[in-house]
Amino acid sequence: QLAAGIAIAMAVLDNEAAGEYVFAASKKDQAKIAFDEVSRILKKAPKGVRNRFQTRRHEVFAPNDGIMKALSADANTLDGLSLHLGVLDEYHSQKTSDLWNVLKSSMGSRENPLMLAITTAGFLPDGPCATAMDTAKLVLEGRKTDDRTLAMIYQIDADDDWQEEESWIKANPGLGDSISMDYLVSQATQARNIGGRAVVEFQTKHCNLFTAGSDIWIQPEVWDAQREDVWRPAPGADCYAGLDLAAVSDLSALALLFPRPDGSWFTEVHHFVPEEAIRRRLEQDETSVYGEMKENEFVHITEGNVTDYAEIRKFITGVVIQDNTLTTIPGSVAERYNLCGLAYDRFNSSQLVIDLIGDGITATPHGQGFVSMSQPTKEIERMCLDGELWHTGDKLLAWEVANVFIQMDPAGNVKPNKEKAADKIDGVVAMAMSVGEMLHHLANPEEDDSIPTDWVPRWV
Repeated sequence: QLAAGIAIAMAVLDNEAAGEYVFAASKKDQAKIAFDEVSRILKKAPKGVRNRFQTRRHEVFAPNDGIMKALSADANTLDGLSLHLGVLDEYHSQKTSDLWNVLKSSMGSRENPLMLAITTAGFLPDGPCATAMDTAKLVLEGRKTDDRTLAMIYQIDADDDWQEEESWIKANPGLGDSISMDYLVSQATQARNIGGRAVVEFQTKHCNLFTAGSDIWIQPEVWDAQREDVWRPAPGADCYAGLDLAAVSDLSALALLFPRPDGSWFTEVHHFVPEEAIRRRLEQDETSVYGEMKENEFVHITEGNVTDYAEIRKFITGVVIQDNTLTTIPGSVAERYNLCGLAYDRFNSSQLVIDLIGDGITATPHGQGFVSMSQPTKEIERMCLDGELWHTGDKLLAWEVANVFIQMDPAGNVKPNKEKAADKIDGVVAMAMSVGEMLHHLANPEEDDSIPTDWVPRWV
């Protein structure tokens, strides 16, 4: 609102000929938030001010042939600007200062232009926004001079405890008006209970501290509290699956997600591992969780030293090759449940996925980047916190959950990072894909190609 008010004031008072007033951000939807405030303010403005503007959906025509608009960080839309005012929203998400420089460099022909950045802190402590903030602090402290820069920084102090309510007013000047103390207390309580990323997000969004991210995802006590030893899905229950395949000779994981009658969810994750991989791991560390795999009902050990995709196929569809003939054995996932869909890693698929599709499975490729993994990863965390995701108590899966390293992009999207994880997280990745499959089906019920209860392979 302040940025929109400044834009209106400059358009009315500066009398700048053909002034251009741009609201910019990484994405146009973000840029339009401040831009749309201009129209809302003008609707309530005195008639003498309101009549000097013409509001449209994508532009506002200002006095003296001026124009206001929202733009994204697309170089093609930023050519040829001659700005009187540039507003850069959520500057923290910019990896480079390119957008800022493009906007600022377009002001050369103006007598009294203004560049304005409005932002919270973010996840790039070495990014251009954090650097500008550090420089502004030096100016405020009198250690540097810049009479053309006005910095208003609302942030808790370096020696403040982020959990102390008394410090929150420093980072939230609108406390009690634009944001309530009850809300901050609830968010801080959740952050303390979950730890990891929840703490990072509270410190960033509510304390205005730049952070690099977190290597903790779900606290062990939170995960352990969701163990379910009694309830199991009934025959014919809806099921959403996620499949994470090992490249050659290590863990593959199949996650099955079931709705419960009370509206919560139940996940059952099965791992497939060659016996040789277990032997090699125990040679390195005899105390490894691999030593408990033979007694784990959710671990399927296959012969040899490479991943046996035939065993995974048999488990999912019951289809096997016997005497050079395809046949079906009872007890498969597709026979026992209503398999609504199976998500798989599009970049690590194999002949197995082709076979599963041929067997009648609706298989959907699932990306492993921020766009595809962020929502299901956050949803798993939310469901655990709210007591909405239950599991079997499988020790291997609990170990994988503890191994997870969460990677954040500048926009706050997250995903499990296999390369930086403490150890294996294949079951977690499969679980995230199963949740992603569920979210897609619930959001697009018309696309539901679930397998009927009288399912039989297509080749029969």
